[in-house]
Amino acid sequence: MIYSLLDELDDILEESKAVPFSNKVSVSKEQISDLLEEIRLNLPSVIKQSQRIADNVEKIVGEAKQKGEDIIKEAEETAERMASEHEITKRAKEQAETILEDAKATARELRIGAIEYADGILADAEQTLRDSLEVYVKQAGGVEDFLARECDILYENRKELRNTNKGDVSEDE
Repeated sequence: MIYSLLDELDDILEESKAVPFSNKVSVSKEQISDLLEEIRLNLPSVIKQSQRIADNVEKIVGEAKQKGEDIIKEAEETAERMASEHEITKRAKEQAETILEDAKATARELRIGAIEYADGILADAEQTLRDSLEVYVKQAGGVEDFLARECDILYENRKELRNTNKGDVSEDE
């Protein structure tokens, strides 16, 4: 949505009429203001989406933890059932330790994967926001430069007009 609004902003700039004797264009203040307002309104949705992704990471980590706990609990129950014979007990302990180590490793891998996934999504969202900000700053700077130059031209025109008027007054005397 934000990219389509930025494309629309580019279209307005490309279709705008050129200001004579300059490399500037005349744009509709209302159109630009409307587009900037739409961009501002859409930015919070990107931020909300990032928050949902971060919340989803917590859910994935929680599920991984629960899965690990379930595996550990299952291993302990298995070990208790097999405690009747020494050899069986010994094997059960070894198996439980292996399962426990596997569960911890799996939980660790799931957590790391979830964090990396969330980081990637958040990085994309951050880059989108930075790109939008950069476009906005460039557009605002261009408008500011244009207005400053127009003010300078008007000032110079007024100055010339006043000088011309002074010359007419001195000729009459």
